[in-house]
Amino acid sequence: MQIVAKVATVMQAVFGTRLDALARTTGCVRRLRKFSGMCLARMFVLTVLQKPMAKDRDFRMMAAKLGVQVTEEAIQHRFTDGLVRFLEEMLKDAVTQTLGAKPVATTVTRKFTDIRVGDSTTLILPDELADRYPGCGGTGTACRAALKIQVLWSLGTGQLLQWLIEPGRASDSLSGIAAATPPKGSLSLFDLGYFSLERFRRVGEAGAYWISRFQHGTRVFDSAGKAVDLLRFLRQQGETGLVDVDVLLGEKDRLPCRLVAVRAPAEVVARRRHNLREKARDHGREASQEYLDLQEWTIFVTNCPPELLTWKEVVILYRARWQVELLFKLWKSHNHLAQRDPHASPQRQMAILYAKLIGVIVQHWLLLVTTWNDAQRSLRKAAAILCGWVDLLSEVLDDLQGLRNVLHRLAAAIAQTARITRRRKHPSLFQLLENPELLEYTLH
Repeated sequence: MQIVAKVATVMQAVFGTRLDALARTTGCVRRLRKFSGMCLARMFVLTVLQKPMAKDRDFRMMAAKLGVQVTEEAIQHRFTDGLVRFLEEMLKDAVTQTLGAKPVATTVTRKFTDIRVGDSTTLILPDELADRYPGCGGTGTACRAALKIQVLWSLGTGQLLQWLIEPGRASDSLSGIAAATPPKGSLSLFDLGYFSLERFRRVGEAGAYWISRFQHGTRVFDSAGKAVDLLRFLRQQGETGLVDVDVLLGEKDRLPCRLVAVRAPAEVVARRRHNLREKARDHGREASQEYLDLQEWTIFVTNCPPELLTWKEVVILYRARWQVELLFKLWKSHNHLAQRDPHASPQRQMAILYAKLIGVIVQHWLLLVTTWNDAQRSLRKAAAILCGWVDLLSEVLDDLQGLRNVLHRLAAAIAQTARITRRRKHPSLFQLLENPELLEYTLH
């Protein structure tokens, strides 16, 4: 597998001897005694990849496996501003690597050159970092500092096309991943936080496609330019539970696009309205009746014409956006990315966080090798298996052929145990992408 050779080469480069110079430049290693920059990086990153909530004894044990005998007290003294700078620069290098697996083509995905999914996740930081990473609100001193990770991700190849770290307060709609112009023939999927008629127009002008949920409050006009009362229009036109029409969006923009609306099941409508009332109450206001009534419908807008995508394919592809949410969930639940020790020094908290971030990037590369070309893969199961192979990986990092051999063995082991079964009821996303008619959506 070509991806094995690529990942092995990149891992050697990222964990290689150039880290020694970086450690001196950042002040992480001033005099070479026991730790070189390369050894220090391997100790921290591999330890948290294996044990995300590692203690000093775990770092000490990994150091011993790497051939360095140190005390736990010596480990504690390593958590300095220099170490934070060192790991931050190492992370910047890691995210520039362009690794992607061969995509698995399905009935729906082969219609596009790529399917690009953008989203963000936020991590709380020590209050001392509020000047650099201002938080996203809250009462009192809550969330004074926060870091936001913006990810633009290829659904087909698994490649992290862009990875940006921004202050928690930064607007998603202004992020660099939203500003990027996609390649011709690709499809972009973002959630409502990135909704922008100007962005939609730019994507279309580049010869690319987009699908989005409809942003409440956006003016809607029919194809002749006549203003539309959306709720009334849906109720009049959607007797069967489906509306699929051409519209213009925006008072000034008048962006031509397609509106697809599907009536939601009663239990879904009730849950949406409950959540809206709760959210409005938390902000000291009430949800408008119009907005509550619109919860009867799941509304999408897109520039994909009907001859390219059926309404079912529009619904299924937007669901694909949740794959990046599952990636974030993996990082937070398995890698404990959001967990920190609030009693530890800011330097220790940030060093551990950067080590975890590098760890999830390395983990992602390993998942590309071991699971990506299997539509029945389970990333969670695969990541759990990876933990048991970290020691073996650490032993062969300096041996390119040995590292390739271990990656091949790891892929074979995961293929036997990290799978999900095909479902007759509630088909998986990949089953739906292969056969859109499996979508369970009853019109009436």
